[in-house]
Amino acid sequence: MKLNVLISTYNVNILSVPEIILPQRDDVSYIVSFQYTDDIYLRQIPEELNRPDIKIYPKEGKGLSKNRNNAINQADGDIAVTADDDVRYKPEYFDTIIKTFNDNPDTDIALFKIKTLGKEPEAKIYPAESCKYSPHGGYYASSVEITFRISSVKGKISFDDRFGLGSERLSCGEEEVFLRDCNDAGLNIKYFPFYIVEHHYETTGKKIFAYTMNLMSKGAVSSYLHGWSAYIRMFKFSLWAKLHKKGGFWYLLKNTFAGINYESRTRRSKHK
Repeated sequence: MKLNVLISTYNVNILSVPEIILPQRDDVSYIVSFQYTDDIYLRQIPEELNRPDIKIYPKEGKGLSKNRNNAINQADGDIAVTADDDVRYKPEYFDTIIKTFNDNPDTDIALFKIKTLGKEPEAKIYPAESCKYSPHGGYYASSVEITFRISSVKGKISFDDRFGLGSERLSCGEEEVFLRDCNDAGLNIKYFPFYIVEHHYETTGKKIFAYTMNLMSKGAVSSYLHGWSAYIRMFKFSLWAKLHKKGGFWYLLKNTFAGINYESRTRRSKHK
């Protein structure tokens, strides 16, 4: 079974990609989707990436979801893991992914755990046991925890490019929307309580109250998952946040509602 590591990187961040790459092995290869906004960045591709197990696919523009979709479209293995340009791997993490899919032939998408660094707290509250994933189950997967059978996803499901860093209005939430689409398509999605990647504790999603676009993303994701009841959910969220001194009620309500309105207005024109 061949594992593709789908690395999304942007502009000067291509310089950090060699730090992700492990010694060459027959059952792992790297697909690097390299977004750039100026040709100058194409001349900065590190020599260390000139290896037979590494393929680089430049794509002009920006938007993390578009970048991930480019990587998926270029995937040529059996299974894949979605990666960012600031994560770290160990050989045993790849072994875990491959073994999990070999042991669970009916699983289309496997979700795992992030191991934080040093004395940092756990990345999130994870289920203690393996379980079937539900879009409404209270567990929210990060992109770098998502692995999948390429034949189940490629050419069938993609990341919604309205969501994610670099998009027009919504800075996060692409993972939940992607998994909802996979679930609606009938794919078997399971969580497994194993570490497969290392990353610092701080993430964009944990800064939900700090940025307007994050609040809009929260409202938009709720709209995508729950329809009209997103308005009620975001009212309750804004009230809870106000009571816990996370932010002003009207500020939170305004921006989460703006996300709902944007998502519902643009849903028909979203990517295919």
